[in-house]
Amino acid sequence: MALKQHQSDTAKYIMNTEFDNYQDKSYLEGPEPEHNEDAHRQDVGGLVTAHNGIADRLLQNDALYNKLKGDWKREDFNLSKNIKTTTGREDGKFYIKREQFNVEYIAEQCAEYRKRAEAGYIDPLAPLMPDGKIGYKWMELPEIIAKQIGEDYFGGMSWYTIKRDKTLKAQFYRVVQQEYPAFICYPHGKLPIPIDVPYPAKVSQDKFFAGVNFAGKQ
Repeated sequence: MALKQHQSDTAKYIMNTEFDNYQDKSYLEGPEPEHNEDAHRQDVGGLVTAHNGIADRLLQNDALYNKLKGDWKREDFNLSKNIKTTTGREDGKFYIKREQFNVEYIAEQCAEYRKRAEAGYIDPLAPLMPDGKIGYKWMELPEIIAKQIGEDYFGGMSWYTIKRDKTLKAQFYRVVQQEYPAFICYPHGKLPIPIDVPYPAKVSQDKFFAGVNFAGKQ
């Protein structure tokens, strides 16, 4: 009994002491605990672990931020090493520049093909015409020009997407016929476009085609 009474009195003393200390404001006047900024994420909060915090590390990289904020340039080549793409920022504006180094060679090959076709040589690899006879290759367009036409007239669509629609495909051929005749392989440089379509207006001007948006080019 004496032992139990002693334990009860001890517990009451501890509780009273803790309560008294809780009321003592001097306990709140100690030094503030240090906050390690590197251990906390600045983007969405929480602690940095091995599985997060990448965006936060980029935010803390002042050198990278200043480099991207200012002028910069990056160059890269395609697998064939004949197209160089340059991306960068100059005077606060982003830009993309593409250069293809075999454009003149492709134009020369197209000219040679036209000569042979006009002389009566048959291309066994050419597509069949609607009448079932072997025709001739229509064009050999450099990749950067095909991409430029897609961006200028078809909202950035690639040739591989455009040619799935017969109307857009015919309009693409009209642009090649009008603006890039050096890359036409068909005899006499005239493409046998099967349907009559209006010349597409540039995306910055109007819609791709239709009624009043007809650009009027022949």
